Amino acid sequence: MKITLRKKVLGLIFMSVLVTSLGITALSAMDIVARGNERAKLYQETLTSERKQQIKGYVEMAEKIVKTLPAKDVPAAVQAMRYGDKGYVWLQDYNNIMLVHPDPRLSGTDQSNLKDPNGIFILRELTKLCRYNGEGFLYYSWKLPGQETMRPKLSFAKGIPSKNWIVGTGLYIDDIDAEVANERNRIKNDVIRTISMQLGGALTITALFMVLATYFVNRYITGPLEAISRTMKNFNNDLTTKVPVATSDEVGELAGWLNEHLAKLHQVIWMVSEVTGELHAHAGTISGTMNQQTSFAAQLSSSVAEMTSTMEEFSSTASQIAQHSQGVVELADKTLADSRQGSEVVENLTAKINVINRDIQANLTEIVELGRKSKEINKIMEIINDIANQTRLIAFNAALEAASAGESGKRFGVVAVEIRRLADNVVESTAEIEGKITEILDAVNRLVMSSEKTSVMMLEGQESAAHTVTMLTDMVGGVEEATDAARQISLSIQQQQIASSQVVLSIREIEQGVRQSTDSARQTNIVASELAELSGKLKALVTTFKINALQEDESGSTRKPKV
Repeated sequence: MKITLRKKVLGLIFMSVLVTSLGITALSAMDIVARGNERAKLYQETLTSERKQQIKGYVEMAEKIVKTLPAKDVPAAVQAMRYGDKGYVWLQDYNNIMLVHPDPRLSGTDQSNLKDPNGIFILRELTKLCRYNGEGFLYYSWKLPGQETMRPKLSFAKGIPSKNWIVGTGLYIDDIDAEVANERNRIKNDVIRTISMQLGGALTITALFMVLATYFVNRYITGPLEAISRTMKNFNNDLTTKVPVATSDEVGELAGWLNEHLAKLHQVIWMVSEVTGELHAHAGTISGTMNQQTSFAAQLSSSVAEMTSTMEEFSSTASQIAQHSQGVVELADKTLADSRQGSEVVENLTAKINVINRDIQANLTEIVELGRKSKEINKIMEIINDIANQTRLIAFNAALEAASAGESGKRFGVVAVEIRRLADNVVESTAEIEGKITEILDAVNRLVMSSEKTSVMMLEGQESAAHTVTMLTDMVGGVEEATDAARQISLSIQQQQIASSQVVLSIREIEQGVRQSTDSARQTNIVASELAELSGKLKALVTTFKINALQEDESGSTRKPKV
């Protein structure tokens, strides 16, 4: 199904106005409903407050009467208190004992467990309110005498602490809910009536707005667009056609732009018609010229190919020579590195021989010093032997003196014997030490002789190593000169090989350029042929447009059409 632009625009306007109207109506309705609920709530609170003040006044009146009467007259007075049709007052104490009640069955009984179907303990809650606040209201459910239906009830109790009494009364408030429900129904009817009026007004305004919108849309939007559409449908390649400009808004600008575009297109087609004729004439000339260039390029490509083959053979030979020369350079570098490494090894060996020789000399000095100190120990051992002999002699004399002293000298004799035995042990030990020292001296003498021989051999090895270092140094110099010469030869060969490679690359590039030139010439020839064909087609296409003939100016000469 085709939907016209008029329908789309009017539909969008209708939806916008309708949504706006409905939105305003909805917001207004919500506000009215909110105010109605607030009014119903306020009405309920007012009725409840009136009932609270009513029963509170009855209780306060009963309290004043009870306080002024003697205790014995209080039950009868409370029993006689009535208000309304079925209103009464009861009297209890702070222990939930019902003292006075219109129902004789409850008077004098403990009503602590009296509760409504919702689990509210009536007397307990009232007693708690009076004990902590002095008075208070309590909502609960109860039934009328002779009925089984539970109804909402509001009670008020006030304590008389001086007498341990609580005075209370209550009213059924289900009539308040009925009155509030009636008020809510009246508010609901008002809301519905108000919303209906507003909705009707909104729809009326929407209808009027749509009538005006239809007129203006037809006058300033769809009418001019339909005129443009009719003109473009009847265009039929007639570049002299003009689109009517009916307005000065965007639609008028569109019509003016189309007229300007058609005028420019008229001039372009006229110029294309001229250029097409010239292009068709030159396309044949270009095709013949490109055929000659293609033949010459093919001959040039053949000559360059032969030159490329010759230079590639020369470059291959130069590459082989460069590879061999590089091998010679690598071998020379390896020989130079080995010579330097051998020289370094011999130098290290010479340094280590020098270190070993110095260590041997130091060891020889210490060994000689050890032999000298061993001889000094022998002298000390001789002194110790002399002391031990003298000690033995003294011990012998002491033993003689102890024997001549008799019984009193026995202990001293034992000491003398032990001293003599100790002296004998010292003599034996010194003899062993002298034997060991003699062995040490013999070993020191042998070690000194061996060290001297080793030192002589180390000196000879040191001289041989120094001579070897000199020879290796001379050899390194010769190898360096040979390596430098090999590098120069290799560098020259590599430069020659690079030059020949560059020549080959240049010839290849020339060959590729010639091939590309040949291909381009062939492609150009093909394009020129296609261009001639396309120019013919373009000329035929241009003739399908209707354009003005060459216009004549006031002097009679022809000129191009103006935009």
